Amino acid sequence: MTEFTNKIVNGSSLDVLEKIPNKTFDLVFADPPYNMQIGANLRRPDASKVNGVNDKWDQFESFKHYDDFCKAWLIECKRILKDNGSIWVIGSYHNIFRLGYHLQNLDYWLLNDVIWR
Repeated sequence: MTEFTNKIVNGSSLDVLEKIPNKTFDLVFADPPYNMQIGANLRRPDASKVNGVNDKWDQFESFKHYDDFCKAWLIECKRILKDNGSIWVIGSYHNIFRLGYHLQNLDYWLLNDVIWR
């Protein structure tokens, strides 16, 4: 496990996660892609512009492809978490409900939501 101790690992999440032994971590902090491929000029209620993401890491062929990716990394995170471990997942209104669906279906215990502006 020293390969990952006190290190930042750069790589595809699924490739890296599969190398980590079961029940290794007390906490997983995840800030996954939001799937924010916004093609139009989208505005918030206060008229401020919503900026999308054009980077490859946030591009998915469809919602199904995005959902499959999210389910896969959440399964891996559950595997590497200790029995009393926690996961903290960052999201936006673009993706958090999709992630919540998978978290519940994978028997994660949803403790709380943190919302800020």
